[in-house]
Amino acid sequence: MVERLLRATPSLIHEKEKGLSPILVAAYNNQPKLADFLTEKAVLLNIFEAAATGKTNHIIRILARDPQLVNDYPDDGYQPLGLACFFGHLETAQYLISAGARVNTPSQNKMNITPLHSATAGGHTKLVKLLLEHGADPNARQVGGFTPLHSAAENGDVEAIRALLFYGADQDAKSCEGKSPLDYALESKKPEAAKLLKEGITRRFRYTKY
Repeated sequence: MVERLLRATPSLIHEKEKGLSPILVAAYNNQPKLADFLTEKAVLLNIFEAAATGKTNHIIRILARDPQLVNDYPDDGYQPLGLACFFGHLETAQYLISAGARVNTPSQNKMNITPLHSATAGGHTKLVKLLLEHGADPNARQVGGFTPLHSAAENGDVEAIRALLFYGADQDAKSCEGKSPLDYALESKKPEAAKLLKEGITRRFRYTKY
């Protein structure tokens, strides 16, 4: 259906809904194949579309023309690194960081989400580790007072929890609801995550990286 619509009206590829292009709408609605299809139909991608779909080669060309775009914001407030991290594009995130993307800048909207929040919420453990290795704040707060450790605990992501604890995440941090990461692990019935949080950061985690 999308292909038929574009054949009839090619300009639809540039139409926006609440500031979002069709590529970003597809990505946000968990339709990666459709998003990739749309990137093939677009003559040019902007840096946000390229970051959300993991098109690193496009980003290289975009930043060669305008390096300042690496930390730019679209209408919805999510910078390129945050988008790459949310959608799980490790190579793209690596390049963006090497090009000067700031790892601790929050989204410019009411969510106040950093790239580390995005990576943790998406369950992308390799990205969590990458960001922490480049100085991401493990105790950054998003809307609701959530830290990345709250999200990792709720998801039961044991490897992300280990990484966050190793880099100094506060396991006693309380959300605006007054709940700790352990509370969310227990509520979500994630026993391994709960066990790890009960143990806290041990000598094994201090001296054995992951």
